[in-house]
Amino acid sequence: MNLIESVYDIAEKFMNDAKFVEIDYSEISLVCNDMKLISPPEFPKENTDDIFKTCLLQLVGGAINYCYWYGKASIRPLDCCSTKMFDIVKHAFKRYNKTGGLYSFDRCLDDVIKYISLERFPLLEERINHLNELRLNGELFVETVCSQKKNLDEMLSVMLQIFPGYAADIFLKRAFLFFCQVNRIFGWFEDYMNIIPVPTDYQVPKMLEYYGIIKYKTELQALIDNEHPILKGSRMECELRSATMISCRQLVKESGWSTPQVDGYFWLRRKEVTTPFHLTITSDY
Repeated sequence: MNLIESVYDIAEKFMNDAKFVEIDYSEISLVCNDMKLISPPEFPKENTDDIFKTCLLQLVGGAINYCYWYGKASIRPLDCCSTKMFDIVKHAFKRYNKTGGLYSFDRCLDDVIKYISLERFPLLEERINHLNELRLNGELFVETVCSQKKNLDEMLSVMLQIFPGYAADIFLKRAFLFFCQVNRIFGWFEDYMNIIPVPTDYQVPKMLEYYGIIKYKTELQALIDNEHPILKGSRMECELRSATMISCRQLVKESGWSTPQVDGYFWLRRKEVTTPFHLTITSDY
């Protein structure tokens, strides 16, 4: 069993005896009918003059792209968010020099750590650890990704072996997001985009629940509505993410869209829906 199949297998096992979340497959078909009437979403294109650097920034940003609040989504020191985090990474790497020197990879990572520390990002110690994991093989990994462009299975295996921070999540959210992002930007790994699991986080489950694709049992619904944190690794949290992954796999199958397109369909609409999303203090997403 390869890594992609193993993650789906975990999700299926959680949902085979689900206690808190259920999937409504009839609603999936209805949503797919709407999706077929429009073109798949397109994300804003980034500057790709320097392919290596663009890919490197996705690796660095992806390593620390998680959890921007303390307990409640509205409690964010200095308005921490993913946009601000990526702006910090881009600023720190503005003068990055692949050959080393004053603006070496290590120096740029040092600057990222300095900036996110000043901005008091939540889970700061974990973020620093994940950045430090990239120092030894980060540039070499990106060089390999840029030369491979097709074999996602191999690149995913390498990523998880050399960057434990990416491997720690049972559902590999940030690892899958990295490959979805480079696909969006460069079109790489296209053969895998219909089978790669959706990056399971906070916003896509919220949107699936809004569209009636997943439904919460009373106990879980109350926790989400009242903004009570749900424990990382708990049965509730794993069912939420499992249902999201399995639902999106079916959406990909019925719509004919890719996983990044299905993910984008919901993620780009996230601000149109004001219902709360589940809160979990985690470095996984």
